[in-house]
Amino acid sequence: MNLNLPYLYYYLIFSCGLLALALLFIPRSQIQRLFWMGMLCGSGVDFGFEYIYSLLNLTRYQHIEPFNIGMLSIWTVLAWTPTVMLFIYFLPKRKEPYIQWLYLIIWTVATSFVGILLSQLGLMVFVKAGPWLWLIVGFIFYYLIAKFYRYLEDKRDNL
Repeated sequence: MNLNLPYLYYYLIFSCGLLALALLFIPRSQIQRLFWMGMLCGSGVDFGFEYIYSLLNLTRYQHIEPFNIGMLSIWTVLAWTPTVMLFIYFLPKRKEPYIQWLYLIIWTVATSFVGILLSQLGLMVFVKAGPWLWLIVGFIFYYLIAKFYRYLEDKRDNL
């Protein structure tokens, strides 16, 4: 798939599109509360994972200059902040396990599709891994974020 746009535009559309979705769906009063969780658990953790993927030669980003942090694109790392903000904001409040698992699976599959799309656009190459890497790690990632956020919310409610 090639839309004949400069590669920088793909990165910008991806990051700014996610930011626009977060600003569109999350109320202004909630953005400040969710921002630091998104920055820490989204961009911070993604930077670590993606850097490890690059060191192990599992994935490689292409066409990332001049907005790169070593081997990573700043735009894909920053895109995880609004992604985690959206994930947490829409996290189901209901306690039924099937709703929780379905929600995790939907976000995990969506994340894998993003990996496939980035690969098809020529922005990322799966060297020794495939989209299944993002599927497995994404599921664990979202599960741990949900647990961590619920822990923080329970702790805040008990104060």
